[in-house]
Amino acid sequence: MTAMGYPAVVRSSPWGALAVGIDVAEEKKGLDLVALDNHRSVVASAGRLSVTDTARIVLEELRPAIVCIDSPSSWSISGRSREAERELRGLGISAFATGPDPGPHPFYRWMRVGMAVYRSLAGTYQTFRGAPAAGTAAEVFPEASAALLAGRFRNRDETKLAFRRHVLGQQEVDPARLATLDRVDAALAALTGVFALEGIFSTVGDPEEGVILLPVARLQPLGRMRQ
Repeated sequence: MTAMGYPAVVRSSPWGALAVGIDVAEEKKGLDLVALDNHRSVVASAGRLSVTDTARIVLEELRPAIVCIDSPSSWSISGRSREAERELRGLGISAFATGPDPGPHPFYRWMRVGMAVYRSLAGTYQTFRGAPAAGTAAEVFPEASAALLAGRFRNRDETKLAFRRHVLGQQEVDPARLATLDRVDAALAALTGVFALEGIFSTVGDPEEGVILLPVARLQPLGRMRQ
């Protein structure tokens, strides 16, 4: 543990063009961060981070080419959900509806933490609005990334953790050090950024209220989500 009280960043290979993924949670739980280089090697992994910790690691230690955040970047201006979520539903993918700012509602605390991460990085990484991806803080959705990369949803006998770890392995990301679902989701977020840096991505959403970055060049409906 460091003096600040959170696990030190673990690096295990030389840096390439880094992509950082951040899994967002309420402050009492903390954020998870994973960085992948351009060879898809895990070069940094940390958990139980505050927004301040996360910004320091990104801005001072890692300085990645892209930051991918598993959280809405802004509230809806088009109704009870955003265009991004409505477009995902058209692909068969369900996501939490991000409506207009609900005020101090406890369910949305994690979204406020995520939006705080965007603000903490805004001086260096502008929020992704469509293109280019490099140099931005991009909104991602690991559940959608995993399904689109696999070309399917998980089966009824697969846990979320097992399915998403399998997807990472198929994409040459070693999941051995990613023991928790939060860390796996941070890695999927980072992998989405790796694809974007390679020019392989698509988007859903309205730039005025939040665009979600997806790790495939073309979007096709995947059918009904398996629960």
